Amino acid sequence: MLASQVGCVAVGLWMQRQFLQSAAFSAAVDQAWIELDAEIGPVALSIDDPAISAEAPLDSAQGRLSGLLREHNSRMAGLVAVDGQWRVVATSPDPQGTTAIAAIGHELQWTPSTKPSALAGSGSRGTLTAASATFVAVAVPLKAFGGYLVAYRSREAIEARTATLLASLPAISGLTFAWTCALLGISAYMILARFHDEAQRERTRSISEGLRQRQELIRTRDAIVFGLAKLADSRDTDTGDHLERISVYSTTLATALRRHPQYRDEVSGSFVRLIGISSALHDIGKVGIEDRVLLKPAALTAEERKEMQEHTTIGAECLREIEYRLGNSNFLQMAREIANAHHERWDGKGYPHGMQGTEIPLAARIVAIADVYDALASRRVYKEAFAHDACVATIRDAAGTQFDPTLVEVWLGVTSKFADIARRYTSSDTSSDSSEEAAGRDAPKKKDQEASSGDAVARPLVSSTMSSE
Repeated sequence: MLASQVGCVAVGLWMQRQFLQSAAFSAAVDQAWIELDAEIGPVALSIDDPAISAEAPLDSAQGRLSGLLREHNSRMAGLVAVDGQWRVVATSPDPQGTTAIAAIGHELQWTPSTKPSALAGSGSRGTLTAASATFVAVAVPLKAFGGYLVAYRSREAIEARTATLLASLPAISGLTFAWTCALLGISAYMILARFHDEAQRERTRSISEGLRQRQELIRTRDAIVFGLAKLADSRDTDTGDHLERISVYSTTLATALRRHPQYRDEVSGSFVRLIGISSALHDIGKVGIEDRVLLKPAALTAEERKEMQEHTTIGAECLREIEYRLGNSNFLQMAREIANAHHERWDGKGYPHGMQGTEIPLAARIVAIADVYDALASRRVYKEAFAHDACVATIRDAAGTQFDPTLVEVWLGVTSKFADIARRYTSSDTSSDSSEEAAGRDAPKKKDQEASSGDAVARPLVSSTMSSE
């Protein structure tokens, strides 16, 4: 756009130059006519002597006429006397010292000007042509001689004078071109800058709106996911705020892992955000467990325990179907891994697949520790809540067998935060994961067993935490 504008300016300046040259030459011709008229008037009066007989042929007075022309030689123009047929009878060279306009007896061609005359004297203006040369001229009748006295100036002289006047035009045109281009550039810059700023503001608004909508979608997604998880968890009325605690526990441990060299690259900010909501779906598969097993108040039989363990595969399959329909999703993938593997053990003795060591997804290993701590620290109908130190000792002793020893090492650095979370979410109702309650059903719910040693009570709980997140 700017290039086209510059091109238009260049064409405009060229046309202006041509117009100025034409106008300047026309003005120079008009000025030459005025000057020639002023020159020829006094000469014509002195030459046109009434004493000379008008009937005398012009050629008989040629000698006298030539003398008069030489006597009144003009400083500004050449002079020539012609008869009625425009034949030269006497000449005087022009002030530049060039030869006369034509030889004596040579016929000249007179072309009157079509422009309205603005001359002060009695002369008429026009152009003379002699041979191939053209002259600007003013002719005054000579009554005494019956011919014309003509003052002339060569066209080349006028053009040279015009060129002198226009000598500074290229520089002026160049400055005009540069200044105009600069103004165009500034205008174009201001316009483009305005459009750019407006586009930037629009992009910023679009990005902000997109982020706002994305955040709303994420909040909506998280609310729906947590609501569904809570709905599934509500089948067991003995869990209280278990899901809330598991979410905060998992996020706290994942955040601590970001500072550990071994997990610094794997545990990103996105990982921490995802595990907070994904962990809530760890027991979603319990919707597929019959009430007679899930809500059984007594210890589970071996067959019932096997059926209870199927909640991991049920939950994983459910989330896999959702992922298939929605496409790849980090959130769904992590939730599926947690639901499927949060009861696997580091030593390979867990279920449902007997995964061992780092075969178990990291998110599932994190949730496993959070789930066991919540089981130990929460009160159940068959036991009181363990003291925080007892919970820590139980999980520390299970490092390398049930839990990832490195994760336990990192967790030991944030146990005080876990204690704060447990106090914050303490409810007057019995609050523990239903899976841990189910595992607790493997032990007789008697007062003497609840009051027995921590190891005796903790052992069934630790093994049972593999059924919840």
